Amino acid sequence: MEDLSNYEKLREDALKFYNGAGKIASPALKQDIYFNAEGFNHIIFKRARTERERSSQILRFKLLPLAVKLLKDINHISRI
Repeated sequence: MEDLSNYEKLREDALKFYNGAGKIASPALKQDIYFNAEGFNHIIFKRARTERERSSQILRFKLLPLAVKLLKDINHISRI
C-alpha cells in the first residue's frame, strides 16, 4: 500500500514538474505534446470528474518524469 501521508507534497511537486514540461516535440508520435491544465486534471480525475484513488494519483505523479523522457527520446513505436 502506498504511503498517502505525503500526497500534498507529491501533488505540488508533480504540478511544478508538469507545468515546466510545457510542450514536447515527440518524434515517435510526429506531433507536439502539450502539458496543460486539462492533462494534469486527467491525472487527478476520471472521465466523470470523480477523483482517482490517491494511490493511483501518486503512482502517476511519480511516473511523470519517465513519461516525459519517453516522449522526448523514443524514435519509433514498435508494433505489438
